[in-house]
Amino acid sequence: MTQKQRIVFLDWLRAAACLMVMLVHASECVYSDDYSFSFPSELARWSIMFIQGFVRPVAVPLFLMASAYLLVPVKTGTREFLKKRFARVGIPFVVFLFLYAFLPAVWGEFSWAQAWANVKQAGINFIPRESHLWFVYMMLGLYLVMPVISPWLAKVGRKEELFFLGIWAFTLCFYIFRELWGPVFGECWWNPYPLFYYVSGFIGYIILGHYIRTYVHWDKRKTLMVCLPVLIVCYLFGIWQFYRRSFSVTTPEELEMHWQNYTIVAGLMSASIFLMFRLIQKQGRCYGLIRKISGASYGMYLMHMFLLPAIFGLLNPLLPVPLTIICTALLTYFISFAISFLIGNLPFGKYIVG
Repeated sequence: MTQKQRIVFLDWLRAAACLMVMLVHASECVYSDDYSFSFPSELARWSIMFIQGFVRPVAVPLFLMASAYLLVPVKTGTREFLKKRFARVGIPFVVFLFLYAFLPAVWGEFSWAQAWANVKQAGINFIPRESHLWFVYMMLGLYLVMPVISPWLAKVGRKEELFFLGIWAFTLCFYIFRELWGPVFGECWWNPYPLFYYVSGFIGYIILGHYIRTYVHWDKRKTLMVCLPVLIVCYLFGIWQFYRRSFSVTTPEELEMHWQNYTIVAGLMSASIFLMFRLIQKQGRCYGLIRKISGASYGMYLMHMFLLPAIFGLLNPLLPVPLTIICTALLTYFISFAISFLIGNLPFGKYIVG
């Protein structure tokens, strides 16, 4: 894609979403290891609440919507599409699966025996050291589905697509129903696939990205009048739930329930932020850098957890919690960009960082 053909706001969106991911992981270093949580201070509780409450629900959905905006309906043959996407995403993914599995043994993070056990595990699922790679498994699955839904998207009209999104939005409330009433709409231990299961989950963000591109053509005034109130209400609701639950629940899953990607909070916030980013039409002075960051963002995502915990460990004793989170994310962001950009310009670099 040439400079003139690029969709400017998507480059800004990817650059911002990549930073959001690193803010999420820097925050987690303060209070959570994915399996338990505790707050070292009240400042930590409030810092995490206000930072995570904005970035946690939207970082992943924004990436998905950006992909959908560009890729669906699929315009090439299925074989060509899958070959290109799996080469671009799948090969670097496999490289980093194994890098995370054994490379930390070089600096003594774990033994070589553990490294070999990690390598064997890499063929089955990610190890805790590389838990952020869950996103790539999900994304590869969505690539398989995109050629299947593309003929449907090409044939249906606005009403049919909106009907699908309405059902999907309803499924984004199921987590609330389950907490109140237990399993819903046919769920039970022998049937984990309830009513509307097949129109739920991340596929909704793909349809939402396509719907916005095709049917939502709002001016600046309408976009801000609709999106800002929705964003503020959802943000306040999410942080209130986090604060309230932080005194009573015992697991990160329960604590962060209203921030997860499958929630109505995430759906509404992501749509609002995406629409506001679409107001960016001009490249601006620093667009050259933003474009480079956007192009390197996948490699940045893959490698950033090599850097982020170490940077957090250096800064945490020196700075207050909010500054530690922000500075850790920013330093990780620019160092991983520099590395990813350099590797990407090497021969065969695209097979390492995408």
